[in-house]
Amino acid sequence: MPVANWRHFKSVSLGLLIRVASFTVIFALLGMVVQMMVVAAPIFAASTLERIDAPDGGRGVPVSRAESQDADLRQPIYWVSKGGWQLIGTPGNPWLWVHDQTAVRLNVTELPSDFSIAQMVGHQRGLAVLVGNRLEHFHFSQSTSINDVPAVERVKTVLVDSDIVALAGHPRLAVVALATSLSEIQVVDFRNPDATLRIQVDVEIDTIAWVSPSLIRALTPSGDAVLFVFRATDIGGDWRRLFSPTQYEGYPSEEYLWLPLPSAQAAESKYSVTPLIFGTLKAALLALLFSVPLSLGCAIYVGCFMSEAQRQRVRPAIDMLTAFPTVVLGAIGLFWLAPRFGEFLSALIGVIALFPILAVLGIFGVRALGWRWVRHDALDDWPLRLLPLVLLVIALGAAAGLIGAARLPGGSLEAYLLSTGLSISYFNSLLVGIVLGLAITPTIFSIAEEAIHAVPRNMAAGALALGSTPWQSYRDVVLPLALPGMIAAIMVGFGRAAGETMILVMLSGNTGIMDLSIFEGLRSVSASLALELPEAPKTSSHYQVLFVMGVLLFGLTFIVNTVAEIIRSRVRMRVRGL
Repeated sequence: MPVANWRHFKSVSLGLLIRVASFTVIFALLGMVVQMMVVAAPIFAASTLERIDAPDGGRGVPVSRAESQDADLRQPIYWVSKGGWQLIGTPGNPWLWVHDQTAVRLNVTELPSDFSIAQMVGHQRGLAVLVGNRLEHFHFSQSTSINDVPAVERVKTVLVDSDIVALAGHPRLAVVALATSLSEIQVVDFRNPDATLRIQVDVEIDTIAWVSPSLIRALTPSGDAVLFVFRATDIGGDWRRLFSPTQYEGYPSEEYLWLPLPSAQAAESKYSVTPLIFGTLKAALLALLFSVPLSLGCAIYVGCFMSEAQRQRVRPAIDMLTAFPTVVLGAIGLFWLAPRFGEFLSALIGVIALFPILAVLGIFGVRALGWRWVRHDALDDWPLRLLPLVLLVIALGAAAGLIGAARLPGGSLEAYLLSTGLSISYFNSLLVGIVLGLAITPTIFSIAEEAIHAVPRNMAAGALALGSTPWQSYRDVVLPLALPGMIAAIMVGFGRAAGETMILVMLSGNTGIMDLSIFEGLRSVSASLALELPEAPKTSSHYQVLFVMGVLLFGLTFIVNTVAEIIRSRVRMRVRGL
């Protein structure tokens, strides 16, 4: 009786301990997600404008030279390009490009001549022009003419509902501060024009200027200063800028750009996470393209055709590969595969193209010579007995691929692709897909093999007894029951590839571009988190956007893995009663 009580107490205690540990992990996970959301939330905060009181009426706030020039609405020279072109304009006259050395004068037809006020916006990267009740925003971009004159393009037009008496452009962002005839201070954000900020003041405003990126000073006719604090994130409170194309300064059209740390300190940061999400999905899909045929083929053979004794030897060996360090695979790809990727790709194409043909010819040749390497009733012996033939076929295919590439115009596959307009980058997506596919192959194999092996053997044996071949018994009996589990394995492999970091950091080139070419690099969410998060200031928009990407990556992998686990559970329930 005491022994039975002790066993009962031990069982209850262990069960309680497991439940406590499970709830602890769940709450820790939820706490982590909530903390990530709390850190990421400020990036979506709306812009604010509030008036502050200065002890000396604002006279003690220093005025920089740039601020003095921006406040002077009569300044005729608005912008000077790197090529020596000066943009000159006066109300009522056409705008001119004037070269400071040759004195060549060219009309700027893109800018309106009937303007009343014009100011530079965003550290001399854009121009805000007031024409009647329209506030127009223009960008300067790289020259498209033989004269090296910068291109000018209208980006946004905002309607104002009152007369403007003063205007000042933000020193870094596409934002302008306005003083109206109704004694009202407005801040117009061209990134989000619908969220215009307004504050009514009780005095007449004569001029307005930005003292700093967050401080506005408005002057009355008597010289008294009124100070305002402007707070805004780098996306202007518009979450769509993280996912939609945006026209940044210096670019002729809307683009997806990830450049959180521009070379110039005053330049506008570019936080489009779409290229990173695209790079993550591109790497994961390329990895699945290589890993799914290999892993599912192995899983089908081990789970369905191999004997239980052989399976007990093979399955643990492949499961151990799941714990193989991905940094080692990345190092192999970086130092061995990338330098000779052209030759490797040529050999791989030869193997893929010729393997079925050479394998069939090899089998017929062996049978024609009267050799009998394998028996149909001993499927366990096939891998070892056919290994020499498989290696020979792979070697012949690789040799044929290399010889064929040498006969191409240019003498190599890389030179031939370059002549057609395609260049293979040293760090490219295909290289990432191959190495990442090898990393996730053991994971997909383990889950798929478990689903296949869970189907009772007596069902396949019954099909064999009725005259089916081993393949027919698998196709008609085992596959319908194991298919959901195999799909779950692919989903888990996708989640594993989407969250991989080291291989992406070492082999992708970390180029934040959206290019469908498999020969160009990419940048993933996980690689950006690993590279940029330690260096980003904790109160910056960059830091907050990185946590937004972390939440997105967690949500993607959590949903995929959860759905895969649900499918696996249903597969177990379906085959349990068979």
